[in-house]
Amino acid sequence: MLKGVNKKVVEVVETENDYFEKAILFIKAEKQERDEITLRQRATEYLRSIRYTPRRHVPFPKMALSALRFAAAMALGAAAAGFFLH
Repeated sequence: MLKGVNKKVVEVVETENDYFEKAILFIKAEKQERDEITLRQRATEYLRSIRYTPRRHVPFPKMALSALRFAAAMALGAAAAGFFLH
């Protein structure tokens, strides 16, 4: 969704990242009057500060075991509640 067409942007092509080849940053309205060199410098500093680590894939057996434990705990809780309420 576009909120305005007068937005200034900085496109950084050299991101020094193995996952991303370029980044597009939208400049805040109150900071748009800064000179181009300062904006590019701030954009580069910002991108260097970001540390992207992709999510590790959880293997299916480990996920299934977690779901089974959760289901067992729910069943135990329901049985206990039924026992005490009956």
